[in-house]
Formats: sequence, structure tokens, C-alpha cells
Amino acid sequence: MLVFIILKKSYKYNKTRGTNSMILKNAVYKWQHSEGYLKQSGIHWFVWLLENPNSPISLTGAVDLENHDLVHILLDRGMTILDEAMVIGFTMGNSTDTSSCIKWLFEFCAKYIYPKGYKFNDAEIVEFNRGYAYGYTRPKRNIHLASFNFIENVSDIRKKWGINIINTKEIEV
Repeated sequence: MLVFIILKKSYKYNKTRGTNSMILKNAVYKWQHSEGYLKQSGIHWFVWLLENPNSPISLTGAVDLENHDLVHILLDRGMTILDEAMVIGFTMGNSTDTSSCIKWLFEFCAKYIYPKGYKFNDAEIVEFNRGYAYGYTRPKRNIHLASFNFIENVSDIRKKWGINIINTKEIEV
């Protein structure tokens, strides 16, 4: 399941620039103390139902808030809805349990049912699909179930998961 952390306004976070040689604990601190970071309690109930692993109807690839933040850091993505689309796509695609039916259901909900501020437009659906394809093709799978060593360098964790951030950068649409 995926935890959706986005901003109501389109704030362009300075990503995780400079975190590659940082230990994970410090990168997480930087991320969680960035302007616009939204805590779990600020997430809309419908989004929580589909994306939180504690929900009885969460979708495959569900990830807790801590690991969701880590995926943002590992993919070097910020806090816009476009960034969320990449992170959620990556996490769902990386799950060995996600079927094409579940993928379609998420896309439908994100585009037509999610509330304002969480809803995906066409460009964000494209970014979701980029993330999904990239997560699906990584040799190491199920990042949503991973336990991370917080004193390991971010670059080493990216290597373990086969993540090359050049492949996760925003594409101008």
C-alpha cells in the first residue's frame, strides 16, 4: 500500500540534492524538516484507505510513511503531485503482487475519485507509469517490505536496489 504525502500547493522541494553521500538517517531528517512536509494525520481519509498498509482495503505495494519517505529520497524526488506519482508508481511496480487490474484501479481512483490536491492529471498518470515501469524492472523487488539500515549511505542503498537517479528525473511534458 502506498502512503500519499503531497502538498495542497505546488511547492517545489529542493529534492534530496546532496544526500547521495549522506547517511540515510541524515537524509530522512533533511526530508522531514523540509517546508511542505505533510505528516500522516494530514492525509485525506480516502487516500489513506487505498494507500496505507493499515487499511483493510489497501492496494498492493502499500508502504508505511517511513518507507514512503525513504523511496522519495532514494528516487531523488520532491513533494509535488508529479513526484508523488513517480514514487507511488515505483513502489507499486516494484511489488511482486501488483497486477494490471490493481494498477488500473489505482490510476482510475487517482484520476477520477481522489479529492482535490491529490487527484492526478494526465501528466501525472504518465509519471506514475514511468515510476511503475522503472520499479518493475529493478532486479531487487518489494521495496515496500524492506528494512533499511539508517547508518548506510544513500548511494549504497540506491546501488542495492538498482536505482540510478538519472532514470527518475522529471521529464518536461
